[in-house]
Amino acid sequence: MNSKLLYFIFILSAFFSHSQYTEIINSNRPGSSHGAFAVGVNVFQLETGISGQSLKHSNLNNSKIDGLNFNYLFRYGFLNEKLEVFLDGNIITRNILDNNYINNYSTDIKETIIGKQTLGFKYLFFDPYKNKKWHGENIYSWNAGRKIKLTDFIPAISAIVGSSFNFDDRIQYDDLFFKLKQPLHPDLFNDGIMRIINFYQSEQTISPFIGLATQHHFKGRWVVVNNFFYELGLKNPTIPSNVEPNDYNKINYLFTITYNLQNPKWSIFGEFQTFKNKTYSDDLFKFGIANLISKNSQIDLNFGGSFKTTPSYTYINVGFSQRFDWHKDISKEEKQAKKDFNIELKQRRKQQKVEKKINKKSSKKIKTNPKKLAKKENRKSKKSVNKSLKQNKKQLKKEEKALRKMNKK
Repeated sequence: MNSKLLYFIFILSAFFSHSQYTEIINSNRPGSSHGAFAVGVNVFQLETGISGQSLKHSNLNNSKIDGLNFNYLFRYGFLNEKLEVFLDGNIITRNILDNNYINNYSTDIKETIIGKQTLGFKYLFFDPYKNKKWHGENIYSWNAGRKIKLTDFIPAISAIVGSSFNFDDRIQYDDLFFKLKQPLHPDLFNDGIMRIINFYQSEQTISPFIGLATQHHFKGRWVVVNNFFYELGLKNPTIPSNVEPNDYNKINYLFTITYNLQNPKWSIFGEFQTFKNKTYSDDLFKFGIANLISKNSQIDLNFGGSFKTTPSYTYINVGFSQRFDWHKDISKEEKQAKKDFNIELKQRRKQQKVEKKINKKSSKKIKTNPKKLAKKENRKSKKSVNKSLKQNKKQLKKEEKALRKMNKK
């Protein structure tokens, strides 16, 4: 079979399969959003990348933060095809140049930190692609099956819950420039004190979140994903009581669109992300391309940034996804045989219960019957003895009367 045709069949099976498991890798990369579908039972997937990042603030004497970000995402499907657990995290190596606009000096520091680690669960609770009336293949017309229908606007929907953890108390990328805009505390304003001390104020360590992921498929080539997240920033116990704590509650929205090219090994994507809290907000645009090396491996390249200058943010990222597949697919015949076997097994168990009850009753009867029979026999023998005694008495009385008569004569 032609390799291009084979990959095209894989792509279609990934889009229109009636189960979570697909014949090819189902990667969230090169975007940052989560698709609605899980990887499948007994499938472990690694999605990783390394990016060069740069933040520059025009209002802070062009203070900037440059660095490398190694990010990773581990995904595993378990229990059923709809459920997935994931761990998302990163390690950051950065160079911070603070051209202080208040105290008229600069600081320059290089450091490596452990970024936020996010543990979460994703569960698909609505899958419209199982409805054959809505998304069944039209065997009479190829074009009819490729047209956009109203039912295509009904998405697959997953719920996502979890929490982010900070193991490093240094400030993350999102809030660095917020700290830069704050002047030094008067008690710390000495010639020998560097402004960089502000970067070591602890953030909240736990940030629970909830979210929804939706996914649409159009014309067999377009995939649209939407993510809606609300992250709860808990109060940091290390913040002094006389300092008003920052509100870290964050709203995060992502829109991702992917298009599979005529060569099914290649796909392109675009993504818009907006997030906001009281410390930092931004709108990011991302673009990229991905190549399917094999049915279990994918590489990608993506880049993007923001349009504002307070701060401006740009990045370029190279990524790789690998699937380790221990999934065992079950055919319809095997599923039906399994159902029939379970039904037969239940009937056997019911029959065994009924037989046990009958055996118990019969065993009770066997145990009690000899006693009852003995009692009945005793009763019968007593009755017969009593009858014979009565008859003997009557006979004796008759004989006594006869003797009396003879004596009188």
